[in-house]
Amino acid sequence: MSENYKKELEIATEAALKAGDFLKNWAAPLEEEWKGKINPVTKADKTSEKLLIEKMKEAFPNDIIISEETNPLEEAEVINKRRWYLDPLDGTVNFMKGSPYWCIAIALVDSDNKTVCSVVYAPKMNNLFTAIRGKGAWLNGEKISVSQVEDLNRAVAASGFPYSFEDPEKSNLREWSNVTPEVLTVRSLGAAAMALCDVARGRLDFFWEQELERWDITAAALICKEAGAKVTDIYGQEFEGPETSVLAANPLLHNKVLEVLYKKA
Repeated sequence: MSENYKKELEIATEAALKAGDFLKNWAAPLEEEWKGKINPVTKADKTSEKLLIEKMKEAFPNDIIISEETNPLEEAEVINKRRWYLDPLDGTVNFMKGSPYWCIAIALVDSDNKTVCSVVYAPKMNNLFTAIRGKGAWLNGEKISVSQVEDLNRAVAASGFPYSFEDPEKSNLREWSNVTPEVLTVRSLGAAAMALCDVARGRLDFFWEQELERWDITAAALICKEAGAKVTDIYGQEFEGPETSVLAANPLLHNKVLEVLYKKA
């Protein structure tokens, strides 16, 4: 790996491992709160976030930290500044239900608003995904790459749904209806960062979702891109930093998926 951002990646990895090991051994009763109708937060989320923030602030006291529970700064407040995006527990419902499909995600964005290094750690699966911009993506120290599936009818896809269905244009129901008949299968896995990492390693052929938060996808989007995926917003616009919608696919499929997502009935 490049010396550039090596220290940052090491510290982020240490932070993710510390928080992940804490969550993996969580034994206390979960005290649930609900930020919305289908958007829970637990004491585990908040404790994990506290551990991450303490570690990152100690190592990089001048950096801005954007975090899901206690410091969800608007993008306009941090534009053109070096900052970290933390998701202390992506997949809270999975965590609550005892499913292993959850993770911690950490990403560094530079003053040019580009994601430069990231970590996604899935403690229950013992999977540590890392990436440095321009240097590839790695899973437990082994380089990973996207699938080579080129036919939609052989593609395994994943997506999800927003926290609110009030706006039918952003419910993702139309997109599910468009995609499902065209592919082998579509899965809703409950953790966007994990699903993106599954695209990066070739277990999924593409993932799309809208109405996400920046900390949900910033880390994993870089891992996807460094593994060879074409990563855009859901309308096909490429991005290099924080976003709130994503379509990540192997390059053989990306344009085909985009056409299907928005085909007219």
